[in-house]
Amino acid sequence: MAGIKVSTVVEAPAERVWELLGDFHDLGGWHPGLPASSLGNELTGNAIGSVRVFEIDGAALYETLLAYDEEARSYTYSFPEGTFELYGYRATLRVTPVTALDASFVEWSATYDVESEHRKATADRLHGVFTAGLAALRERFAG
Repeated sequence: MAGIKVSTVVEAPAERVWELLGDFHDLGGWHPGLPASSLGNELTGNAIGSVRVFEIDGAALYETLLAYDEEARSYTYSFPEGTFELYGYRATLRVTPVTALDASFVEWSATYDVESEHRKATADRLHGVFTAGLAALRERFAG
């Protein structure tokens, strides 16, 4: 099992950051590299099992919400098996207060299986997506 974790500190209270990040269907609203998503099934909002669909380079990317915890400010989602040569993909986006700074610690992590010949390219691709999103988030809330 491979994995990646990317994190940053955002200069805003966790409640404000979570107001933006906490909508599973609005990732494309704040991530500069992703378009707006559409609904992939009848479940809306942050209902477990809800599917968001991104149209990227003429292909549809389906992501399913597996867990949502409003109190812990986190959610976990997956891709269908084989998407980007990934198996068992599970990603979590989490916002934690940094109380001494009235700021937020934001972590985006994923675990997955991938064949060895795709390991580096996959890690690089995920790192790029996660890093770009967190950098945009940090800029959005910057002083």
